[in-house]
Amino acid sequence: MDQAMLSVVRAVEAGATTMKGVIDATGLSRLKIERALNALEKQMLLVRDSRGFRATGLPKSAPLTRQCGSCNACCDILEVAAVDKAAHQLCKHWRTGTGCTIYDRRPQMCRAFACAWLQGHLDDEWFPAKSGIVVHFSQDAVNVTVDDHCPDRWREEPYFSKLAEWSLNGIRRIGNRGYATLVVSGANRFLLLGRTVVPEPTLSGTAFLPLTADTFRFWRATSAEHLQRLHERIVEIERIRQEFGSCAIPENDDDDPRAPYRPALLRLSGHA
Repeated sequence: MDQAMLSVVRAVEAGATTMKGVIDATGLSRLKIERALNALEKQMLLVRDSRGFRATGLPKSAPLTRQCGSCNACCDILEVAAVDKAAHQLCKHWRTGTGCTIYDRRPQMCRAFACAWLQGHLDDEWFPAKSGIVVHFSQDAVNVTVDDHCPDRWREEPYFSKLAEWSLNGIRRIGNRGYATLVVSGANRFLLLGRTVVPEPTLSGTAFLPLTADTFRFWRATSAEHLQRLHERIVEIERIRQEFGSCAIPENDDDDPRAPYRPALLRLSGHA
């Protein structure tokens, strides 16, 4: 958490609930405060609603930050380009019994990094040195990196349920306040849609439709145009559901719909 974010959190916890109140309390510019607010919302430390700003996300008994202690998972599991460190390779600047030998001149990437456990979002089951899982937040994602020695640990409990919960929270948020939950395990990449796992999501995006409260039908897009067509068809599926009470969902993962969508959906659903 950078200084601006910390200042905003302290201002909100002290009672500032409006932009003017936060400006007066921190002395920061409106732009810096807005950036900090957006980042804090992504990290689930703060919410904005009709009542203004409110600090949230951390149990009252949990400290805002913890100490790394014996854990060096970020120096081992994560990629750190600034020191030419590959993922799952212990940093060359780490020494047993000493720790980081360049700590005072470590790159900004290392200075700014704080995992979700260190920030107090997760209980001790998630301590990276114990779990083999490093969780950190970026502007639009919860990023989960798993140690090569336990590549499927994230699928186990209590980890999977918490990741599924975060995923649903990100999906339900509106507009640019939403976020993705991404898992990297070795050479494999996964996107979580609640309890539904999307293997190897494409850069073009994933279209999805709820099946239950926490599972989804998904299609991986091959282009921006493909993604748009998938979204248009999902809208039509919802319209048919409202009109007829049900609509069949195409099952082909590689499906590439073309307008008009309605006639094909009606035939598939037996409503034609």
